[in-house]
Amino acid sequence: MAVFRSISLASVTVLLAHLNGVQATTFLAPEQDIVLPASGSASEPLEWAGANSPYFAGPNIYGISNAVPDNCVVEQVAYNVRHGSRYPDAGAYAQWTALYAKIQNATFTATGELAFLQDWQPVLTNSAAQMSQESTTGYKEAYDLGYQVRTRYPKLYAYGTPFISWANLYPRVVQTAQNFVRGFLGQTATNLGLVISINSTGSPRALFDSLSPSDQCPLFADGNGGTQQVSWNKIYLPPILERIQTMITGNLNFTTTDVSIMPYLCGFESQITGTLSPWCGVFSDAELKQYEYSQDLRYYYGMGPGTDLPSKMMLPYLNALVGMLAQGPGINGTFANGTSFTLPKILTSFMNDGQITELGAATGIWDNTTILSGTEIPEGYDYISSHFVSMRGTVAFERLNWIYNTTSLSSSTSVPYTNATSTPAHSNSTSTSSLPKPTPTSGSTNQTYIRILINDAVYVVPSCQDGPGRSCLMSEYVALVKNKVAAAGDLRTRCNVTNAASPTVLKGASFFTNLADSWLAQVAP
Repeated sequence: MAVFRSISLASVTVLLAHLNGVQATTFLAPEQDIVLPASGSASEPLEWAGANSPYFAGPNIYGISNAVPDNCVVEQVAYNVRHGSRYPDAGAYAQWTALYAKIQNATFTATGELAFLQDWQPVLTNSAAQMSQESTTGYKEAYDLGYQVRTRYPKLYAYGTPFISWANLYPRVVQTAQNFVRGFLGQTATNLGLVISINSTGSPRALFDSLSPSDQCPLFADGNGGTQQVSWNKIYLPPILERIQTMITGNLNFTTTDVSIMPYLCGFESQITGTLSPWCGVFSDAELKQYEYSQDLRYYYGMGPGTDLPSKMMLPYLNALVGMLAQGPGINGTFANGTSFTLPKILTSFMNDGQITELGAATGIWDNTTILSGTEIPEGYDYISSHFVSMRGTVAFERLNWIYNTTSLSSSTSVPYTNATSTPAHSNSTSTSSLPKPTPTSGSTNQTYIRILINDAVYVVPSCQDGPGRSCLMSEYVALVKNKVAAAGDLRTRCNVTNAASPTVLKGASFFTNLADSWLAQVAP
């Protein structure tokens, strides 16, 4: 059904473009990096796995096209990216092997959707080498993103010029940055590409000046879903366990903990092997939605809007980043050897799921979001982990220059953003010309706005959405973020940082322009 909806939207978008007398921009990059197939029991099993989902775009919850709004030019962008799909960490893999041992040590017969159990084994073939690294699908996700960003913003990079990306010093994060640069630069990546790795604990001076600031906050504690997730797991898991046990005869008795691992296996095994895992055929869409909601609670009450201090960790970074976007292109930086460089117009930072979650909470897009309950799934809520903290999830900012010209405004039309294969599920046929138009100040010819895209879908800041495509006036967003920083208080004190060598003024992101800092290192793509 989702496929037919996408095709219909693509047809409508292209038709409107022809009716308006303009040529639709048709990108060759597919919207989805991999196929997201149905299983025998669920229509979209890989889209319900929360942070364990491979990357997928959208959906368009606000009904706003991600095409550049009418009369706007993108002057600068900043992509903040979670690492791509990966192999499991040691703790998760221990759960897999424990489940495998339990199955192997039992005498049983499984039927129906569990008939594969007797032949199942964990899919890692060299666990010591694979553990925690980026998987082949993760490589593709990162490489494809590089290609997509390069072709989506062709005027923001000049062929033959150097390009820099930044990454939290964590193997799979650095690997994602490297693969992104390869996709972005192609054959010139070796000579022109550079990844700056940032060791968040490499110096006391890195306090709130890294891509993982919580690492130097002694009082930071991941809430891990809080009591709300515990309550929800007690509600949704027992009925699923009861249903699963009806397909087994013998002495194999699963627990609710075992059941909670199975959707995780669906997501991980699928992206590791490149084929749909049989675990994806065990659950219905409704059951997978319940699992996803458990993931939503994990992040909302882990380091998201449902927390206090954890949700403030990325505010200094956001404040610095937005300051650079407000300043605009042409910012200069300094290499470790003292030579200067100009910051790319396409800024890219790579990080982990926690930082993506903290950054999303800091942006303001969820300031009015529904408070998540531990006893039932709220109707129409929008804090859905699969939509923003999937593997290779992105929080992107576009600096938009809205060009005000009365002559061009009277005859302007928008150029829809369309893919060659299909229009993404988060695109729609609504022209941005039907959205509210800002009124520039007297005598001005343009104004600067900022737009936020989460996994390539437009999200709005509830208190600031009067710009083209419901973007926010840059000056207003700068003030909004500064107010959030002020309201958060002295984070150094709140974290109980006592090292005298740590800065009292938090820089947030000086690593973009000062590559001489001791906690930074250069990595070849």
